[in-house]
Amino acid sequence: MAAREFSLSFEIAPPSSVRPGQAFTLPVVVSVRQIGTPSGNVLALPVHASLRDEAGTGPATGLSGNLTTSCRDAKSGYVKFSPLVISKAGKYRVRIMLGAASYNGVVTKEYVDSSVITVAANAPAAQRPTASQVASLQRLTAQSLDITSADIAKWQAA
Repeated sequence: MAAREFSLSFEIAPPSSVRPGQAFTLPVVVSVRQIGTPSGNVLALPVHASLRDEAGTGPATGLSGNLTTSCRDAKSGYVKFSPLVISKAGKYRVRIMLGAASYNGVVTKEYVDSSVITVAANAPAAQRPTASQVASLQRLTAQSLDITSADIAKWQAA
């Protein structure tokens, strides 16, 4: 078995509950870290978000928004997914999948699943950031992710 080359973790995870068809208030932000020596000549790190069933074992439909992005550095960094919307009521997970692009193509290197997201009409209209999320968001303003202090204030007031 090949050694792991990268790790993914949620800096700002998807909300635990949201209304169907309503965009997540906060962006989903994932940290990408090189933890080993990548095989091949990695030129770029494409990252994709998809929807999974509650168990995370099968694909689900209904996720829309900015679903694909790329890490600025071919070794580590942060990626932001916003806006994200789940169209149908139910229980799901968001899967973030990291690829490594080289002259030979793109290979999946790692993935991380969110906690369960309950999508229901009676969910809160907005998700206010917690104190730890605010601290993370403030730190992320320096990462060229198009997150500003004004955005953070707006999310806190939601």
